[in-house]
This record gives sequence, C-alpha cells and structure tokens, in this order.
Amino acid sequence: MLIRVDPDSSRALYDQVAASIRSDILTGVLAPGDRLPAARDVAEALDINQHTVLHAYQRLRDEGLVDLRRGRGAVIAASA
Repeated sequence: MLIRVDPDSSRALYDQVAASIRSDILTGVLAPGDRLPAARDVAEALDINQHTVLHAYQRLRDEGLVDLRRGRGAVIAASA
C-alpha cells in the first residue's frame, strides 16, 4: 500500500489520504481484515500532521470502509 498526497493540490490532505486508501480498497490492494499503518507512521512518512491522517481514517470509518478500535488500530471493514 502506498498512500500518495500532493501538497500543492487544492484538495484537502485528509481527503487525499482517504482517497488513496479508498482506491487501494477498490483495486483489491487492501482486503477486509487488512490493517492500515498507524496514523503516526503515515504522518511521519508523508510529513503531515497525525491528526490529518486520523481525520482521513475517521472519514473512511464513517463511510463503512474502516473499523477503528482503540488498541487494535484501523482495519479494513468486512463490508468493504
């Protein structure tokens, strides 16, 4: 999985992160039960704020694509 963002884009960073993960789910790169990397790790790799990544994960949760659980992290939902 490779999360891509364009800091020069007019599109919000959290939306770019969510779209990248959504795309990986649709293309089969990510399957139900797969864990997403910790928000801290993604933020460091992309040089963005950790809360931006958490916002993206929460948006995916609201769409039913990701399950967020304390201690377990973000996991691709069975319904995805």
